Amino acid sequence: MPERGIKGMPRVLSNWCKQAKIRLIELDMPITELARKVSLTREYTSALVNGRVYSESAIKAISDVLNISDEI
Repeated sequence: MPERGIKGMPRVLSNWCKQAKIRLIELDMPITELARKVSLTREYTSALVNGRVYSESAIKAISDVLNISDEI
């Protein structure tokens, strides 16, 4: 079941979110480990990867660790 956004409508993930999730799976890296590597909380890192919050600097840091493009 897709994640629900405003008024129950399915939320579409950005390409960056999809790339980040795929790369985490490829690396077998849990969000907790990613959060530690970028010095953010697990909750905030999860919110970034799931497209619930946006921070250019945090996305850049995550992209660098995962070796993916930081283009949203």
